[in-house]
Amino acid sequence: MTNKTKQNYISIHLQIKKKLFEITKRNKRACVDVAQLASYLGMDKRTTRSHLKVMEVDGVGVFMDPDEKQFCTKEGVTLLANLIKSNKTNND
Repeated sequence: MTNKTKQNYISIHLQIKKKLFEITKRNKRACVDVAQLASYLGMDKRTTRSHLKVMEVDGVGVFMDPDEKQFCTKEGVTLLANLIKSNKTNND
């Protein structure tokens, strides 16, 4: 991999990661649709999914379905768990 190719890969990777966290935080959602994320970024779904697979290995989040169409961040899952906990407390 040439230095320019490596820099391009890292740039794309960081762009996807930034948009992923932006969407989950802004929309208060635990998961993001891979096709929607790719559309926001103007990227191919396969490219986006490949970078998300690397992020999954790095512990950023996980795919929630066998077709790898939904990706959930750790922070998003924590947010969802807190909402469920809050609703349970309010209903008790």
